[in-house]
Amino acid sequence: MILLFIIGISLIQFGLYYLNDKYKTKLPNFIILLVLLICYFFIFPKLFYPEPRTDGINCGMPLLGITLGFWIFGTIAGIVTHIIWKIKKRKSTKAQQRV
Repeated sequence: MILLFIIGISLIQFGLYYLNDKYKTKLPNFIILLVLLICYFFIFPKLFYPEPRTDGINCGMPLLGITLGFWIFGTIAGIVTHIIWKIKKRKSTKAQQRV
């Protein structure tokens, strides 16, 4: 479930890059990456934390796994999406200059 969420966020990131380029906003793409990385580290893991049990026996291992999963896979997905967008943008710019 977490990996599907990360893939969905990567698609949203790609869409934000596309809209940013299409409407020629002054927002650098690096800011989009930075905001999403901050979300991967601080906001998104909390959405997947399990509810605390009422009997008082609450293990922290699921929290650790969820947090580290977002930190590792989220960071990798965000950076890879950013690099793919830069490569795609560079190739399309070179193709337009040739014509």
